[in-house]
Amino acid sequence: MNPTKRLMFWLKVPYAADVALALIAVALLAGGRSVGWWVLVFAAVRAIVGTIALVWIAPRMLARRTSPPPTPR
Repeated sequence: MNPTKRLMFWLKVPYAADVALALIAVALLAGGRSVGWWVLVFAAVRAIVGTIALVWIAPRMLARRTSPPPTPR
């Protein structure tokens, strides 16, 4: 497998966990448990951090990986 595709896969997979957490939060809130708000906030923070990694950090890592090594002086 291409290392770039593997990196992007592992950066995108946590979004599925965030969706699962959001569904659990909604179920908790529907059941009258206020802890669902904390689970929803946790899922949102995870999604924000994952988006930052996907949009900002991943392109930098990929660019560094594809750039030629520095030549010694």
